[in-house]
Amino acid sequence: MKSYLLFVIILLQFIPFLNCKTKVDLGDETKLPVISTLFNNRMLLLLKGTYATDNPLDWSELNNGTGDFYIDSQGEGLDPTMTLVNQPKAGSMPIFLDIGEVRISSKFEKGYNELTQIRDTVDSNKFWDYIAPNRQVFCTVTYSFDNNTCTESNGILKAYDFFNGIGAQFPSNDPSSETVGGVETALSTGRYWYGREYYYAGIYFRSLVTGYALDAGVPVSGRFDNRPIINALNIVPRNNYAAGTTSSQKSSIVPKMFPALYSQQLTQSIQSDMMIRDGFDPYILEVRINLKENLMLHSYLTSRGTTVTYVGVSDIFFDHKGEGDAGGNILTRARIIYPETASSLTISGGGNSLLHYYGIFRFHENEFINVLPLAATPAKQGAKIKYLNPGTYRAVCLGDLTKRDGYPDTVVRETTFTIPEYPFRETYNIDLTCP
Repeated sequence: MKSYLLFVIILLQFIPFLNCKTKVDLGDETKLPVISTLFNNRMLLLLKGTYATDNPLDWSELNNGTGDFYIDSQGEGLDPTMTLVNQPKAGSMPIFLDIGEVRISSKFEKGYNELTQIRDTVDSNKFWDYIAPNRQVFCTVTYSFDNNTCTESNGILKAYDFFNGIGAQFPSNDPSSETVGGVETALSTGRYWYGREYYYAGIYFRSLVTGYALDAGVPVSGRFDNRPIINALNIVPRNNYAAGTTSSQKSSIVPKMFPALYSQQLTQSIQSDMMIRDGFDPYILEVRINLKENLMLHSYLTSRGTTVTYVGVSDIFFDHKGEGDAGGNILTRARIIYPETASSLTISGGGNSLLHYYGIFRFHENEFINVLPLAATPAKQGAKIKYLNPGTYRAVCLGDLTKRDGYPDTVVRETTFTIPEYPFRETYNIDLTCP
């Protein structure tokens, strides 16, 4: 009898979990932590701060091998004359990143026009999948003598991985892989797999501090992670809006760093690279921005009439001429990689130019300049792309030739190639002379 009672008591304790199939278990997204997420860990989320996905240029190779920052044009009608004293090499400048979270979304129509249709918290909650809501702090050097958020979370190593092509691991929960519309929809679209397609990715920057900033020649005093930092400036406010954006326009524009947004509308993806297949096979979500290769010195006039000199991002798409705003030049791209089935690509013909890259695009993509490549690597001998899913691609030789700012702006030549479905994990070679 006692054994029976003990069994009943134990059973009663577990009753809440015996029938716990919720909308989350059935594939619906949620931002709330649930028991299933503790065991559901197919996805590895990696962030990269480089134009190249594979083997990006070393810090010493930037700016055609000088390792120096690019310098924006100065003079009448351009950037105010800068104070350029004691400036470090790019690889020696401290960089501090405070990233609030990373999100993705499968709501294609709702994301049109760079999220301007998201009007309030209710819209936001319906639109985004909150896959990585835990703040992360990266730093190339420490910023205090005692423990801080960066050192406590291994942020120095993560900053190294963020900038060297490995990718910084960001803690995350798996998003839904449920086929929208069910099996009938999958069959009607001719899919041989089930899964969910995602169209947007966003990196939410709380702050991004570059460690060289002077106000009238005096080092700028700033803060990061609520700690005082000298000779450093948070450039998130500088990059939230493109130069020339009016105050009235800003009221209807989503700040470009909150989030730094990737939209598959721009790449017009047909063969999706953000499809999460149903099943149990592990995958990588890689999200990257073009930061390392595009560091440039800028200046602007303060309300006090002094000139601030700081390290920002190159004038790739929007010219900066002394305005406080200098945004619109950071691009984002995201892709899903299935390492168990992806193949590698080696490229012959690289001339070791530090001004040229191999960019890999899906075959249907016709825009090579205003978007980041799906994958990319410097055009060196023995160039290699580690992961490519099956499909037909364009390999493009791109050069930083027209406006020297670290960002490739010229198509030199291209070729096409195909990664077959089988066999898995093969290495394929193509030949593309570059430059």
